[in-house]
Amino acid sequence: MFKRVGIIGVGLMGGSFALAFKEKFPQSKTVGFARKESSFKRLKKIDILDEVSSDLKKVVKGSDLLVLALPVSLIVDYLELIAPFLGKETVVMDLGSTKREIHRVAKKLLPKRDNFVGCHPLCGSEKSGAEYAYKDLYKGTLCLITSASKNKNVKNIRMVWKAFGAKVRFLTPGMHDKILSYISHFPHILSFSLTKLVPSKFYQFSSLSFHDMTRVSASAARLWTEIFLSNQQNINKNISEFVEILGTFKNLIEEGKEKELFSFIKAINRKNAFEKHLDTR
Repeated sequence: MFKRVGIIGVGLMGGSFALAFKEKFPQSKTVGFARKESSFKRLKKIDILDEVSSDLKKVVKGSDLLVLALPVSLIVDYLELIAPFLGKETVVMDLGSTKREIHRVAKKLLPKRDNFVGCHPLCGSEKSGAEYAYKDLYKGTLCLITSASKNKNVKNIRMVWKAFGAKVRFLTPGMHDKILSYISHFPHILSFSLTKLVPSKFYQFSSLSFHDMTRVSASAARLWTEIFLSNQQNINKNISEFVEILGTFKNLIEEGKEKELFSFIKAINRKNAFEKHLDTR
């Protein structure tokens, strides 16, 4: 299906994609792009690719599948950089965290619109870098595809994710960004905010639940700055909605309204139990 896979952005996600692809499709060849000399040496040392190249044109021109495993703003930049070298049949896919802007630019720049497949595997770690890559990162996860499901190239990419052990769901780019703001982007803001709020001297008394809530606040600052800015309309809406909920808690506590506070929390308990029942992933 894909004899040569070029990967631009060989970090945790891109590196894990390379390892998973080689395991499931051992006849294929993986080639990683290293923009800096330090990256080139590091990728050669950890040896997770068949080939490492600092020549972008070489990586692009020889690949049947090109994977952009980069922050959103860099995906947009690289779509422009790779466009002149793309073959007519080369499939380009991204692993970006937001989708509307990426799809807009891909539609404008790529020679064949059907050759772009937007993907977002819902996994990762607060750790980053190719040295943390592992072949089972995508196993048992959910991958969202934001390109039309009837497209032949999309069907092939879906087969790749299924081979990795991931489940696949299809969403429009706009719906993807709205949903991800609720379930990923805004929760990261909460984690960052909670870590900011609590004095460091109190951490010695913290529980496991506190560590669970603040774990992702160790996530890369550059990556999350770009994600927040690329989905700002949805995130700002979520912040306003959350402030309103906090305001309800504040007023009920301030006014000592025990029955109303109990009922408010109880309604949230019921919603939590109902939504867990609905989780079919």
